[in-house]
Amino acid sequence: MRMLQSRNPAMGAFGQEGRFGDAQIAKSESNTMTIGGTVSATSILLAIVAGVGIFTWQQMVSGGAMSNFVFPILIGGFIFGIVISFAIYAKPKMARVLGPIHAVFQGVFVGALSYMIPMQFLGSAVDPANPESGNSMETLILQAVVATFGVAGAMLAGYASGLLRVGPFIQKLIITAGLGLVFYVGMLFLLQMFGVGVWNGFADTGMMGIGFTGFCVALASLFLLLDFQFIEKNVEAGAPKYMEWVGAWALMVTLVWLYIEILRLLSKLQARD
Repeated sequence: MRMLQSRNPAMGAFGQEGRFGDAQIAKSESNTMTIGGTVSATSILLAIVAGVGIFTWQQMVSGGAMSNFVFPILIGGFIFGIVISFAIYAKPKMARVLGPIHAVFQGVFVGALSYMIPMQFLGSAVDPANPESGNSMETLILQAVVATFGVAGAMLAGYASGLLRVGPFIQKLIITAGLGLVFYVGMLFLLQMFGVGVWNGFADTGMMGIGFTGFCVALASLFLLLDFQFIEKNVEAGAPKYMEWVGAWALMVTLVWLYIEILRLLSKLQARD
């Protein structure tokens, strides 16, 4: 039940103030978790994701060496992300080191998907190298980035103002929906491996598919509230300084997820035009 009382599944098993005994609570402000420190750590992780993502995307567009290993990169990034999640859960103090390493893999993951998703839904209608084209990848990616930070800013403003708050019951619903989505992805992957045909909401460009992707966008947005609440509770509890990196890492994971789903939604909508 403790997991249902926590935040982002990426850090869902972390408690709040109850996670730290009195002996573990830092004694001075310089050794405790702060909002400013968490923002700084988040900025570092997102900068790594962006830099590596841009490099990876350029490699894909130009047909560089990385373009020959797209699927191994995606699968490897997914598996590594799971391993990192368990590692940070087991050793939160390692988040300062593991977070940036994960950010590198997330950047490769984001860069590859930023190329693959538009090509999947728009194909030859997309001109990867022509920014003047209305269907250019640059246009879609820029729109997705702006929308991602727009949604994140709106959720943060709503949370900071008190308009958007998440009680225990809603926390359970959000996390249950997230775990259900993870289960669906796992089953989809296994069934397709064995050649079993099943409806794929991620690939469907019909109204049901668009609705499914819209649901994923909404769910990722709600997880931002859980991240904000996790950070706020730990700051109030005087959590150790290293928890800034745990909070920053969780925000990074959620923002990457939100960006990918928004990019998928925009690509689907453009494919129907």
